[in-house]
Order: sequence, then structure tokens, then C-alpha cells
Amino acid sequence: MKKLVLVLGIATSVIFTSCTIMPAQLHLLGAITLGESESKTSLVTISVQPAWAYSGPGNGNGNAQGQKGHDRITSFSVVFRNTTNSPVLVVWGKSSLKYNNGAFSPFIQGQKYEDSARPMDATVIPPYGTIRKYIYSSQQLYSDSGKHNGWKMRSIEAKHVVLVFCVQSRDIEDYYTVVVQ
Repeated sequence: MKKLVLVLGIATSVIFTSCTIMPAQLHLLGAITLGESESKTSLVTISVQPAWAYSGPGNGNGNAQGQKGHDRITSFSVVFRNTTNSPVLVVWGKSSLKYNNGAFSPFIQGQKYEDSARPMDATVIPPYGTIRKYIYSSQQLYSDSGKHNGWKMRSIEAKHVVLVFCVQSRDIEDYYTVVVQ
């Protein structure tokens, strides 16, 4: 009788479990934590995916903390979703990337290298629209004569990067923070 109850219990568990929808979980290199908006408005939702470069052991490209063979961040793929029925602006001049005790302006894919010292113009997101931007730190850019018209991008060698985005809509200005570690 105990075996019958055990078998029925297992069968019931299997049936209920098979009917349950479990969301797929993706484990990424590094933990990504979305911060709360300071004024708690819901102008946009933001998702960030860092791109990683591997500095294999023995190649002399250890990170800033002296460790070799660890991944380094090369860029961020950032998706902004406007959750309102009004256009919103991502104001790059009031946004930043913070790491290694410094704050740096974002360098946006498509921005001219020569203009890296000046922030890119604000990006408009239409009502309920979505945009994807590839973002770098202005400190990643450097000149190397002879290759790629002299411009290259170095990796961010930090364990903790904070991205701060300024978003505006009508009379509302809000700051969103994303921590990548």
C-alpha cells in the first residue's frame, strides 16, 4: 500500500510539473543587476548585455587588478523600450559609465571617433518603440597609427561598471542605473 501511495505521489508530481511553464534562465558571464530609477517613473525599461573579450593566460593582457585569463568588457548592447504613449529622449550628455573610480561619457556606435570628446545628440524613442544601441566608454578609444584609420577600442578592465542613463519626456527627467559586475 505504501508503494502504491508513493507511486501515485510521484505520478501526480510529474503531471503537475509537466503542466508548469518554467521560464528559461540564461546564466551570463558576470551578474547584471538592474537598478531602480531615482524618481521611480516608468518612462522606459532598459536591458543591458555586456560583450566580453577573453584575455587568455600568458598573453600579458591581464586585467587592472593583476589577474590574467579573466574576461574583460568590450562593449554593452543596450535595449531601451519606451513604455509611454509619448516620445522619450535618451540624453547622452547627461549619461555616464562609471568604473575604476572614474566617470566617463558614453561613446555610441556610429559616433565619429573625432567627436568622442563631445557627447552624441539625444536619441528619440517613439511611443512604445524600442531601440538598441551599442555603447562604449569614451576611455576605451585610442589612436594607433596604421590600423583602422588610427582608431581602436581597448577593453574595460574593471570588475564593476555602473551605467547611468538620463531619460526625458515632456517635463520629466529621470536617471536609470544599471550595474554590471
